[in-house]
Amino acid sequence: MDKNELLEQIGNLKRSYGDWGYDIPLSFGIRTNENQNIPHTRLKRIVQIVNDLVDKPLSKCRILDLGCLDGMFAIEFAQHGAETIGVEIREANIKKAIFCKEVLHLNNLEFRQEDARNISIESYGMFDAIICSGLLYHLAASDAIELIAKMFEMSRKIVIIDTHVALKPKTAFKKGSDAYWGVLYREHSQNDSQAIKTKRLWASYDNNESFWFTRPSLINILNKTGFTSVYECFTPIHLNFGKPGIESFDRCSFVAIKGKQCNLVTSPSANDLYEKWSEKSLEYSTTKVKAAKVFLKKIIEKFRKLIKLK
Repeated sequence: MDKNELLEQIGNLKRSYGDWGYDIPLSFGIRTNENQNIPHTRLKRIVQIVNDLVDKPLSKCRILDLGCLDGMFAIEFAQHGAETIGVEIREANIKKAIFCKEVLHLNNLEFRQEDARNISIESYGMFDAIICSGLLYHLAASDAIELIAKMFEMSRKIVIIDTHVALKPKTAFKKGSDAYWGVLYREHSQNDSQAIKTKRLWASYDNNESFWFTRPSLINILNKTGFTSVYECFTPIHLNFGKPGIESFDRCSFVAIKGKQCNLVTSPSANDLYEKWSEKSLEYSTTKVKAAKVFLKKIIEKFRKLIKLK
């Protein structure tokens, strides 16, 4: 299609399905969200993590992007040559994602309209990296734990969970003999219809309340699931461009590695040791948080100036 046809199609999709979530570059210098030119630092972080930690080039990887919205993360991995599947439950998002895929002629990219809670190794297979960004905190506690177990089973190497965490352990969710702490987060009112919930593209699809785990509880879940090591990523840094300070201090990027247990020779008593992080043991100090806000505000101002110069 030519430039005018492309603009018309983008406009038609917006009129039919609402605003685009991401500013995805297509042909003729056209982007889906009116060329905002805002650096997507979370995308940079996640792609860099995968590039650093998988033991093969991205072009040889198989990537799963859960809750992919209109597809930017999946499209980025596909453009690096990775065989990529994006999973998204809402028709409004999946229509836009498929449109971008077709415009960009990405034959190594597939989008499936499905509830991410229904993924299985039987229907999707194994992946070198699984991306769960902006999804886990839209789920009930039991669904989140079950999804983590599925991602563990389907991952060859790494799972990246970019999610909100609860800063205070207010509510406990019990699973067997374990208690995981967090807060309940209101997504919809009890009287909202499914049609209303579906239109809220940045909210849960069906549950009225979601569960945000605390940082210690989420790490304990990943540990109990079987991941051999878990890390929190700080570089590449993710900023909330257009607003002062970091996006939020309750939004974190965790990297869970599915490796082989390495047993010690000189300290065998450590091999079968299982410990849990206690609540409040991983809190950031208030003083450091305030200092970080000031520092990051200065960084954002510098980036704003650079963007204006371009």
